[in-house]
Amino acid sequence: MSKISDAELAKWAEIRERGKWKYIFDYGLLRFGLSMLIFFLTYIWLFQPNIFGLPLILLSALIFPVAGIAWGRWMWFYLEKLHSKMLKTHEGEINNDER
Repeated sequence: MSKISDAELAKWAEIRERGKWKYIFDYGLLRFGLSMLIFFLTYIWLFQPNIFGLPLILLSALIFPVAGIAWGRWMWFYLEKLHSKMLKTHEGEINNDER
């Protein structure tokens, strides 16, 4: 298992303080969902212009934000689990160094 630095622990602690739903909104909906929506629509507009239209835009505008929220929730739970494992490992390393 890789070592975790005090800075990484502090960064996740700061993110956790803001809360789960703030993380899901920022990282899931805005950073993942909307960026994927923009990327997808731009790709379709450039390379598949024959299927680009209002129905595709509306459907995409529903799917990608929902997918972003799901991704944000999954990442929150994954990172919480990873954080607790790394914290235990980090505390064990500190205890071993003190001996």
